[in-house]
Amino acid sequence: MSLTLRNRNIVRVIDNGVVVNCTIIKMCYDYAVVKFRDKEYKVPYHLIDEVIGHELLVEIA
Repeated sequence: MSLTLRNRNIVRVIDNGVVVNCTIIKMCYDYAVVKFRDKEYKVPYHLIDEVIGHELLVEIA
């Protein structure tokens, strides 16, 4: 089974038994850059467990 990932997907990341929901900001060859609690992290793809949603982007004018 494979996951289809896109920018702004909300994904579930599991690391050492800790589950967090993050938003994908950028996808690179070996990892995804995700946003979690206003900080950005590089997460290897094998740690992304599931796509659980998609962030709605609404521009504020």
